[in-house]
Amino acid sequence: MPSAVLPRCSEGWLTFEIPKGKEPVGNRNAIGAMQHCAFVATAERFHHVEARLKSRGIDYIGPIAQLPGLLGIYFYDPNGIRLEFACQPEDGEAPAVIPCVTQTKAEARDELASLPGATPEWIEMRLAALPG
Repeated sequence: MPSAVLPRCSEGWLTFEIPKGKEPVGNRNAIGAMQHCAFVATAERFHHVEARLKSRGIDYIGPIAQLPGLLGIYFYDPNGIRLEFACQPEDGEAPAVIPCVTQTKAEARDELASLPGATPEWIEMRLAALPG
């Protein structure tokens, strides 16, 4: 079963921490692995994030036009976890997740079922908070 991921705020940034050495390093691009963690931001916040990364000399990729109307910036947190800030400028101050990248409960169930050691009970516990 996957270990708990502990959220931590540092200097106004949210990072996720798994104590080093507690879990083996995995291939973040493999099926069932966490490729990256994404956060949706307003256009103003998105530009603030980019300026902050630049001013601190943190390497990042972006902004990248990913889908029509969606921009993304990618970088690594201090623990080596790939993070993304995504922005849909047309959404203004009320950002929403683009429906074409939102999984249905059935799609999420199928993906979670592909994880080694995932039991039906564990899967349903994770799906309980999802709509529909």
